[in-house]
Formats: sequence, C-alpha cells, structure tokens
Amino acid sequence: MILDQLMPWTIRKLAQGVDRPRNLCYIDRSSNNIMTPTLFDTLNIDEFSCPYFDDKLMDPDNWTFPLTDKGIDGIEIIEKKFGLWKDTVKQNNIGRYLGTDSQKVILIKEDIEQNGVDCSQPPVYIDIDTGDIVTGGHRHDACSYLGIPGYMFVFVRCKDDWARKRFAKALNNERVFHATLNNADEVVEHIKYGIEKAKITCQQQIEDEIRLIANNSLSKTVQGRLVKEMVSFIHSSGNTTVKLERFTSHNERTYQAFVNRSSDPYVKDVLNNPNVRNYYINMENWGSRTNPLITEASKIPLDSWLNIQSSVQPPSKVESLDVKREKVHSVFLSNLSDVLNKVFMYKVANGCFPWEHKNCTHAFLAQDHHTEGVQEGQFIRL
Repeated sequence: MILDQLMPWTIRKLAQGVDRPRNLCYIDRSSNNIMTPTLFDTLNIDEFSCPYFDDKLMDPDNWTFPLTDKGIDGIEIIEKKFGLWKDTVKQNNIGRYLGTDSQKVILIKEDIEQNGVDCSQPPVYIDIDTGDIVTGGHRHDACSYLGIPGYMFVFVRCKDDWARKRFAKALNNERVFHATLNNADEVVEHIKYGIEKAKITCQQQIEDEIRLIANNSLSKTVQGRLVKEMVSFIHSSGNTTVKLERFTSHNERTYQAFVNRSSDPYVKDVLNNPNVRNYYINMENWGSRTNPLITEASKIPLDSWLNIQSSVQPPSKVESLDVKREKVHSVFLSNLSDVLNKVFMYKVANGCFPWEHKNCTHAFLAQDHHTEGVQEGQFIRL
C-alpha cells in the first residue's frame, strides 16, 4: 500500500515520526519500516467508508465516549481502534439473557440511517482473545442491514467467563441513547449464573452485583425486590454455599415460595384449611395493603375468621425483630380496626357509608382532550 492511499491525518502523524494511530499504520522501530494491519493489506481504505461511517470515525482520537472497565476485576483494556465486523464473533448476545431484540435492531438501524454513527456514543467492546462481541450485538446486526463493514472497537482481555459476563452486564447499564438496559429477568439470570459458578458467595455480593448492573436500569424498589427473590431462590434451591444476612425480608412473590418449601404444620393446619381464609401482608407496603385486606376480610363468612401471615422489615438500631412483629397487631391492625369501627358507627347512624350519602357530589377529572376540558380543569360530575 502506498502512502497517498492513507488518510491525510495519518500522513501528517507519520511525517512527525509518531507511532499512532495504530488502527491504520505504525512504524516498526526495529526496521524503520511503515507497517499496516492485515485489513489494510486486503482492502482499500475507501472500502471502509460509507454514508453512515466516514473517515473521521476511523480515527480513535475522535471518539469521545469515555472508556471504562467498570471497576471489574479481571478486565483489562488493551486498545481502541477501528475494526471490521467480519473479524468478530457474535454469540447469542453475551450480555443479553434473551438474545438480540429484533425491534431494537430496527430502531438503531433507522437512527443510523437518519443521523449516521455518532462518535460520542459508546464503542463496541471485543474480547481480544476470542473475537467475541462483549456488547454491541444490536449494532452488529444494524450495521449488517446498512452495509457498514466496521465500527469503533475497544479490545479487552477477560480473565474468565464470569469477568466477561459481569462486564457485558455492566456495560448494558449505561444511560445512553437507544441502550437496551438490563431488565429484571436479565438481572435474575445473571445472579443465578454467579451463584451456580460459585462467583457469588454471600448476600452482600448479590446486592452489590445488582447495583452494578442495574443502578441505571431499575429503581431501588425493584432492586430491593430482586434481592429478596434471590434470597428466596437460595432457600428454595437448598443452596448452602451462599452466606445470607441474619435477617431477611419477604414480599408477595417470595411468600408463596416460602409456603411451598415449608414443612411447618401451620401450613396443613391453618393455610390449607378449606374452612377459613388466609391473607399475607407485607408490612413494608402497609399503606398500599389496607384496601386489599379489607376486601379479603369482606369475604369471610359470619361463622369463620381471617388468619394473618405477615413479614416485617429487618430489625434496626431502634426496633428489634420482636418489637416490629408485636406492633403489627398492637399498632397497625389495631389502628385499622379503629378506623373500621368509626366507619361502622357512621353506617349505623346514617344507614349508609360516607361515600354513599345523598349529599355527595362525586366527580371525575377530565381525561378526554377531544370532548372534555382537560386544559381547563373540568370536573365531570355524576
């Protein structure tokens, strides 16, 4: 290849005696010869350019998205350079539990068609030892549709499969345009994989791992729920290698798993008694559970009763586990009883509930922009 085939910025740098950029050529100091990588031995530079990926994008110095190893042990950033998709290996999307989303591919394709490839967006990470695409499977397929032969690559070395999987998941937690963030199923699959491979050995690591791969993807509430579900999974699967915290929490999902694995006679004597009803309350969501509790209580025949199974928040510096449990019946349920008694007294005195009184003027807030005054704040009276 002759020098005038190279891009102007490359010629300038070579003239200055600079070894970079390594993606197009370099100087072998032992022989002072100008060397070029294999892809330039077989293809003309013009073949790499296309309407969506110009010469500027082939220069790593123009890439502005910050590189990171996400602080993951076992990940080493080797280099960044322009590379060809044909030299990579696309597994069934390493960082995606459910593989590649065809709709997301179309979304990225259409964005590139409209705006081209943006050098401020994340590069594609490649395992330098295997050629596997660590993250970038959707961009790979979108580029295939558009005939874009190469992309902005960052080559990394991964110590093992766990490091590579963690890195892929963490990269999928970036807050960037068109990024497909990790959903709950992705997180659950990842944690179960880590437990199976003995990479996760305690509850704190579960919490840290969920935070690593989902702090931008999922709310703290959902992250907390997933921790509970993973703890329940460990219990239900009989795993004894993962060290759990002394206290644990439950929710509606983990409650059923708890019952299913229980050998306590309470299940047979109480929960499975067809003559009575039972209702589980997660006291962490007490404010949103009172109405369902009242609804459940309304189903009880006059000659029966309602057993309550509940779980409380873990103990704090102020309240022990026993105190929290005692307050369920002495405070929360007692207060609810007082409220219901007052409603009952109103019913006895007036012959109806407060929301049934003849003087009530109920209304709905306007919601139909075509037929109602939403902007004007109209109330639709009954």
